[in-house]
Amino acid sequence: MASRSSTATARRSEDAGPESTSQTLTRAIDILDALREGPADLQALQTRTGLTRSTAHRLANLLIHRRLVTGDGKIYRLGAGLIYLGFKSGERLDLIDVARPVLAQLSAETDDAVNLGVRDGDEIIYVAQAPSRRRVVVRHHVGDRNRVAETALGRALLLDEGETWQALFPREDYALNSGRGHVEHHDDGGDRIRCLAAPIREVSGGIVAALSLSSLPEYMDDARMTALAVRVREAAAEISLALGYEGPR
Repeated sequence: MASRSSTATARRSEDAGPESTSQTLTRAIDILDALREGPADLQALQTRTGLTRSTAHRLANLLIHRRLVTGDGKIYRLGAGLIYLGFKSGERLDLIDVARPVLAQLSAETDDAVNLGVRDGDEIIYVAQAPSRRRVVVRHHVGDRNRVAETALGRALLLDEGETWQALFPREDYALNSGRGHVEHHDDGGDRIRCLAAPIREVSGGIVAALSLSSLPEYMDDARMTALAVRVREAAAEISLALGYEGPR
């Protein structure tokens, strides 16, 4: 038979459960709110939330596990899971709804495929696209995945993460790509795809998606690629503006 003291202790533990859970939830939400201001390292998260280092680290990792936050061990940012929740809820300005007419217009102007992608860890997910009108086409489908390290979209999504970018693409000039605000990718493999991509930013300035224009060498020589880079940046900026970003970086 349990003693009165042990029973009281058990009751106190049970009573503390909901309060403890509520406090954990509140602190996790505080971290998400803090990352709305932009990417942050662990020290910045502590400053923004007032949490201890260990608590901020533990909750950030929990949110990474649920894909609500992404992080490389140094820098944390809002994750793709929040975009999925937004798509489901229908209660936020929908990235896809904002982007779709811009993608269609750019594809109509160029006859090339235009894609919208978001990052999910080491992969990108295609969440919207406007197809090419070429005889030979570059085709991706909504829901397809690709490696961040193998795409122009991945390069554009990482433009705020210099160390990660340089580690993945050591032969490419990070300062050049970051400074001009777009990336170029020449796939020398079997598909020989040539791509231009630019990041899309939300109100805080954080990169939430990227837009790419994909073509083949017979339709995209160096001169055309240079000329279209401006238009790709403009299209990405138009979507960013609709999401509340008023730049500059």
